[in-house]
Amino acid sequence: MPTILQPDALSYKNAVFDFAFHPTEDIIATGVKYVPGAENNESLWNVRPSKKSCRGLAFSHDGAGLFTVSKDGAIGALDVNTGNVLIKKPDAHDHPINSVKLLTENILATGDDGGVIKLWDVRTGSETMEYTEHDDFISDFDFDASSKTLVASSGQGTISIYDIRKSKMVAMSANQDDELLSICIVKDRRKVVVGSQEGVLNIYSWGDWGDCTDRFIGHPNSIDTICKIDEDTVATGSSDGIIRVIEILPNKFQGIVGEHEDFPIEVIRLSHDKTYLASCSHDDTVRFWDVRYMTSEREEDDDDSDEAKDTSGDKSDDDSDNDGPSGGMDIDSDDSDAPKKKDNRRPKKQAPAASNPGFFDDL
Repeated sequence: MPTILQPDALSYKNAVFDFAFHPTEDIIATGVKYVPGAENNESLWNVRPSKKSCRGLAFSHDGAGLFTVSKDGAIGALDVNTGNVLIKKPDAHDHPINSVKLLTENILATGDDGGVIKLWDVRTGSETMEYTEHDDFISDFDFDASSKTLVASSGQGTISIYDIRKSKMVAMSANQDDELLSICIVKDRRKVVVGSQEGVLNIYSWGDWGDCTDRFIGHPNSIDTICKIDEDTVATGSSDGIIRVIEILPNKFQGIVGEHEDFPIEVIRLSHDKTYLASCSHDDTVRFWDVRYMTSEREEDDDDSDEAKDTSGDKSDDDSDNDGPSGGMDIDSDDSDAPKKKDNRRPKKQAPAASNPGFFDDL
């Protein structure tokens, strides 16, 4: 594999709560074009869409627009080429907005600190759905396009499931007595992985939402963010500042991508070309990690893996859920009744990227 230099870290004067990769170009919000090598990054623009902290960013599917959500409950839309604020919708939520994700080309999801989830039609700026089942902050979203299913994690210790075409919640899990901070759909929509305050990855089987079917132990601190590398592998960002790679079912610790010393990691995301994993932390930086050694090898092995699956019979994933310790981490499934230690830290968690310059055109 040819050598490629990682882009320089991006440093800021204030904490970075979220960032977003452009869907097709080497651009990362806050308006920076990242280039391999030292001192090559190029600032495209700088704008302050709200007087309160910006808590989440999301590019539109075509990359022409950028959504922002903020502590004052406002949603905005920016022109990616100029940084101009096209529209700001104040008081979109009664509480600070903590999570945002573009679900389809036209539907945006937002979740706030009061546990309210709203869906928005980006063509008109109108609210299409409101879900109020949670009583604590919405920490993260993921979405399955084929079934139009939104999954959300929350600070009250539950995950919730919604068919975005319907006004009522589909299901809510049992309470884990632990803040659930991050969520990711894997295994071709057969499993959902959820990171917790206590450092446990809770694994749910799709459609069986009552309780998790497996648990991965090994993170010494909270799992504040999860990024899918492929259907079998995720990267986790923890409050101990370390980015780990975890294989899901069989559960195995695969290694460490990088770290922000002892500073908690807020968000990790994979670039559009799967060359870089980027992370932001309480050290006020966004750092880039070259992960082609993971993504290219996995893509080359896809055909072999598909053939193996075709000939492996109908053995359930759950038969191999627990693979024992690996990589120096205690990763046995957790059936322990040992008491949990909570520090009640409220994560400054943000959400994925999406946007559209035509947002709220009719307002």
